[in-house]
Formats: sequence, structure tokens, C-alpha cells
Amino acid sequence: MTPDLDTRLNAQALAQLVRDGHTSPLADLDGGIPSWEQAGLPLHRLNNAPLPLMRQVQIAAGSLVLLGLGLGSWVAPAWILLSWLVGVGLVFAGISGFCGMARLLALMPWNRVSI
Repeated sequence: MTPDLDTRLNAQALAQLVRDGHTSPLADLDGGIPSWEQAGLPLHRLNNAPLPLMRQVQIAAGSLVLLGLGLGSWVAPAWILLSWLVGVGLVFAGISGFCGMARLLALMPWNRVSI
């Protein structure tokens, strides 16, 4: 992502949070949470927070590829198509920036965090 696009997307996200009624002060952290921590500023972490979404995607995609390879070897060769579909989905996500698997995983109950 280019810095201009990144800045524009962050501004849009902040505006959406305000429209959604978030009353807490909002800010775009230049450098993100790692920069915040490096500066020695306080950070509240949730102990029961789910794995980061991209790790969940990697686990799910890797599992589906292995499942497709295993079933393709031991059950029926057509199962190899599952591995192909996951590969195509990952390439599409990388090119387009849209990851359908991440969108689906974000809706799962374990990714709903209440403070």
C-alpha cells in the first residue's frame, strides 16, 4: 500500500468509527502499536483476545491445502482441486487486497471481543 492510500484508508476508518457512534477519543497511530510500545506509552492488552486474523487465515489456508493433498492422495484425485482453489484464492487476495477467507473468519464467534 502506498503511504497516501494508507493515510486515506485510515482517515476513512476513523470517520466510520465516528459515524458508528464511538465516543472515545480516536487517533491514527503513526507507526501503529509497535511505535506506541517503543515510545513506552501504556497499552492495555486483552488476555482473551483471539489470534490475529492473518494468522487465522494462514492456519485455515494451510490446513485446507494439506487436507486437499491428503484426500487427493488417499481418497480420490479430484480432491487436489481443493488445494488449487485455496492457492488461487491466496493469489487473488495478494493481488486485489480482498481476502474472502479473512472476511469469513472475522465473522466467527471467537473473533467477537467484548471489553
